[in-house]
Amino acid sequence: MKKEDDIIIKNANQILTIQANELGIIENGTIVIKNGKIDAVGKDSQVRIPHSKFRIIDATGCVVMPGFVDCHTHLVFAGDRANEFALRLAGKTYKAIQKAGGGIMATVHQTRKATEEELYQLARKRIDSVIEWGTTTIEIKSGYGLDTKQELKILRVIKRLQEDDKITIIPTFLGAHSIPTGKKKRDYINEITQKMIPSVAKQKLARFCDVFCENFVFNAQEAKEILQCGKEYGLIPKIHADEIEQSGGACVAGEVGAISAEHLLYPSSIGLKKMKENNVTAVLLPTTSLFLQSKDRPPIEAMRKLGLRIALGSDFNPGTSMIYQMPIVIALACLLYRLTIPEALIGATLNAAGSLGLADKIGSLSVGKQADIIILDIPNYQHIPYQFGRNFIKTVIRKGKILKS
Repeated sequence: MKKEDDIIIKNANQILTIQANELGIIENGTIVIKNGKIDAVGKDSQVRIPHSKFRIIDATGCVVMPGFVDCHTHLVFAGDRANEFALRLAGKTYKAIQKAGGGIMATVHQTRKATEEELYQLARKRIDSVIEWGTTTIEIKSGYGLDTKQELKILRVIKRLQEDDKITIIPTFLGAHSIPTGKKKRDYINEITQKMIPSVAKQKLARFCDVFCENFVFNAQEAKEILQCGKEYGLIPKIHADEIEQSGGACVAGEVGAISAEHLLYPSSIGLKKMKENNVTAVLLPTTSLFLQSKDRPPIEAMRKLGLRIALGSDFNPGTSMIYQMPIVIALACLLYRLTIPEALIGATLNAAGSLGLADKIGSLSVGKQADIIILDIPNYQHIPYQFGRNFIKTVIRKGKILKS
């Protein structure tokens, strides 16, 4: 009897196997999927087709590549901040909106009012939309609760989404997203380190601990304190670094041995060197630059010269990036940040997987890896950023199961 996860994809115009620094293109290629993993990949003429019953997918005229890995999102939230979008168009800055009671706290108020079930239903619909655009792995941060009870509520929603097992979901604790209204910063940091982190670790609700490191939120020393505490409880450090201004976040990433530093519009050269020395992935979020109309860009050339690993995420959130479509993220990385197309594609797959500690399982197409594969209705990979805004994702496969066809 034919098994659902035994599949042969054949006749692909191009297979992007994705290697460390190259796309690893196979023209006229075939992939064999067995028991949810890649059993063979190569040219049509070289891959031996099994005699047992497999489902055949004809990829003639298409590109086949790993499923996208979105390594930075804030997908669980209630409400919206469309009014802030309009305010920014009228000239208001991120910091001014935040100081006036908008920004992150506006979403916190709406998310606190929502029940766990309401948040789950909202997030589940977003996951369905993410799948339609080819994402098979996604990181989701908390951070719209900003007290112990509410942060745990959001993380339980993320856990429930994980248990649905539609796509791979990686949870990150971001209690240090902002300072809640009515609390002193030191009191809130104590709540994070003495209550939140121990509770998150005990209930096994997150893999990573993140901090929004900016001078007007949590400064470098405070971020370091929180991340070190997370490490003591087994949470791997991540950090929002140097997004609004130079805050020392990149330096903190290197000093605490973070797996990634994210945003990085204004990192110091010393910070970038520390990141390289400690194998920290640079996660870039071009959609946020678009939404915030930032004139500055990350120091891409300095990152290249250092040999930093560059990953891409959507930063999907209600305030500064309502974009979850990874093909659009890739296009913006090329258009706004001047990444090459191969850099952007590797950044949205293998390097993004690396920023989540999953590069040994996903992010590239090689024998033994999880069969997370997408088929794109385009003639070659250059059309991914070129056909900006079009959903050319024809088929989505995760662990050998077809999610979209």
